[in-house]
Amino acid sequence: MAQSRIGKRPVDLPGGVTVTWNEGLLAVKGPKGELQQRIPAGVTVTVEAKRAHVTAADTLGRGQKPCHGLVRSLLANMVRGVTEGYEKKLQIQGVGYSFRLAEDNAVGFKGVFSFDRPFRLPATVKAELSDKDTVLTLRSIDKVALGRTATDIRQLAPADRYKGKGVRFFGEQITLKARKGAK
Repeated sequence: MAQSRIGKRPVDLPGGVTVTWNEGLLAVKGPKGELQQRIPAGVTVTVEAKRAHVTAADTLGRGQKPCHGLVRSLLANMVRGVTEGYEKKLQIQGVGYSFRLAEDNAVGFKGVFSFDRPFRLPATVKAELSDKDTVLTLRSIDKVALGRTATDIRQLAPADRYKGKGVRFFGEQITLKARKGAK
């Protein structure tokens, strides 16, 4: 059997969560929603007594053996997503800079660009603003989609290395560079 320390650990299933595996398609349904993920051939998922076990075939090649631990991690993330959900916070800094929300599930930037440049959010990601519109909180049941969305928003207006203005993850420290004239 493929030896993966992460892959050997079972995933506990809380009440209200169902896991189904059907020929390479893993589906997890819970109180907050449903997630689906394609998994590679040779890896199977079995559910027994409120625990899910991930097993890998002995015939997996060298390139496929890491999939055992990967599928177990994906399953654990999906279970946590449909029960608790995930959250990421983005912060914008700069004089006059702020986030704004549009009606069509989009996020805009005020003061950053000279023109309106909204960023359309995926259907699984929801956003809300803080009271001063400088902190954007993104919530989703899908960890992968949430991470991609947060990174894409950050890439639209990354923090400047000289002044520190722009979008960053909440609590992220930006190391400022010295200006040309500084010695």
